[in-house]
Order: sequence, then C-alpha cells, then structure tokens
Amino acid sequence: MLNWRQFFLAYLRSRIRLLVFIFLISCLALAFHILFTNLGSYFLYFFLLCSFLTLLFFIWDILVEAEVYRKEMLYSEREPKSPLECALAEKLDEREAELYQKKSEAESKLTDLLDYYTLWVHQIKTPIAATRLLVAEVSERELKRQLEQEIFKIDSYTNLVLQYLRLESFHDDLVLKKENIENLVKEVIRKYAIFFIQKSLSINMHDLDRSIVTDKKWLLVVIEQILSNSLKYTNEGGIEIYMDGQDLCIKDTGIGIKNSDVLRVFERGFSGYNGRMTQQSSGLGLYLTQKISQELGHQIRIESELGQGTTVRIKFAEVNLLIE
Repeated sequence: MLNWRQFFLAYLRSRIRLLVFIFLISCLALAFHILFTNLGSYFLYFFLLCSFLTLLFFIWDILVEAEVYRKEMLYSEREPKSPLECALAEKLDEREAELYQKKSEAESKLTDLLDYYTLWVHQIKTPIAATRLLVAEVSERELKRQLEQEIFKIDSYTNLVLQYLRLESFHDDLVLKKENIENLVKEVIRKYAIFFIQKSLSINMHDLDRSIVTDKKWLLVVIEQILSNSLKYTNEGGIEIYMDGQDLCIKDTGIGIKNSDVLRVFERGFSGYNGRMTQQSSGLGLYLTQKISQELGHQIRIESELGQGTTVRIKFAEVNLLIE
C-alpha cells in the first residue's frame, strides 16, 4: 500500500525552494499592487491569472511525481533525470543485485543443509528400527526395559530434529479440520506409557471430550513435547490433563521452574536451571512448541513454582483458523 502522506511530505521537501520563491514573488506583487493603486484592475487580473497557472502547474507536477512514486514503490521502476539521480540509481541497482546474489547463495546453502539433515534423520531411523528388533531378543527383563527407554529417547530426539527442520515449510502440508482433543491426548499417552509405568506415575484425564479446529500432526507434536517435559522432571505423583474453558491444561507434580526462568523457557537454546542441573534439556523442545502453537493460532503459557509442579496451558483460538 502506497503511503501518500509520506509522498506529499517528500514532495514538499523536494520543492521547498520553488515554493519559497513563489511565495516571495507573491508578496512582492501584493506590495507592488498596494503601493501603486493607480495601475487599476489590470495588474490584479494578471496576478490572478499567474496564480491560477501556478496552481495548474503544481497539480500537473504532483500527478507526474505521484506516478513516478507509484511505479517505484510497486514495480521498482525508476527513470533518473538529473546526473545525481543517475549516479544514485546506478549504485542502488548494483546494491540490489549484490543483495539478491547473497540472498540466493544463503537460500541455496540453507536448502542444502535442510536436505542433508532431513536425509540424516531418515537414515538414522533404520539403525534405530534394527536396534529395536535386537532389543526384543534380550531375555533379561530389566535390561530390556532400560534399553527400550533409551531407544525411545533417541527416536524422540531424532523426530525433534525433523520437526524443527519442517518448520521452514510449515504451511506446505497444513491440514486444518475438527479434531477431538481426548483422542489426541490418548494417542500421546499411549506412546509414553512406558515412562508412566517405569516411574509409577499416575495419569488423570477429564473433561477432554471437546472438538477444536487444528492440524492433528502439529498439535500432536506440541502435546508430545509438553508431556515429555513433564515426565522428564516428574519423579513422583502424576500428571493431570484436562480442559479449562478454552485451555488444554497439562499439570504435573514435578520439580517446577524457577521464577527467573519461566519467562525465558520458550527461548531457543535456553535450558534454564533444571536443564543445567539434570543435563537433559536441549533448549529446543519448548521453543518448537511455541513456534508451532503460534503458527496454528493457539496460545501457550506456563504457570510454575519451584518445587510445586508446572501447569502448561494451550489456549485454542479457532477464530484465527480456516478449514481447508
């Protein structure tokens, strides 16, 4: 959208000397008319005619400059007139070409990097699947359980990398439709059942029979990351998942978060006190969670106190979404 206010201010600045000159001539003509009243009405008619022609000139000049301004803003078309404008236009074209080349090179490098890591993620899943088959043959129950948990963590971290890479093309495969929250939560709970069993944690789900408009795949990532964090920092008690108005709440009885860290937990790479203490945080999980939530039109916030557990709230805002 063209900024006409900015255009008129720039136009007045560019014509300031001409405007001052016309104003001085007008004042001189008016003083001349007052001093020499015997000239009659002919001088007044001549003055009015000159004023009218000046007004027509400015209207014409404004329309011409407005068209130049419009072409420059919309199509980057410029026709330099003065030597200075020619020099500036040439430098501007060179700078634009240089920036375009750098942008193309950066995009090419980013594409290569994304392709490499995407290929790496898919390749690493083959030995993970093979390891699962080998672990299935382990006879010692406790060792088998521990190995299964570690393989699950490796697979989860691998998926986290893939999901992070896919953020660049988030809208390419976005499918928005009505989803049942209870079904989504149960799907994630089943996936992490092994950790509930290992830690003897309880799970309490209620008031979840609600439907919302969202993308199932990406919302599952959000719920999974939050639940994974809750399980990571909860050693006794359990986790409660419920709907509170428009909020999906995931509440745990874990170690909680320091007040100084609550406002920074969504920053990329920030692990906080808990992450440094347990050496289990990558600083990407909650960052990824917030980015996905924002893209889906949902809002996420955390309520926590150290030693008192943590509650994560996902507020669903359907008004911002369109069903495709």
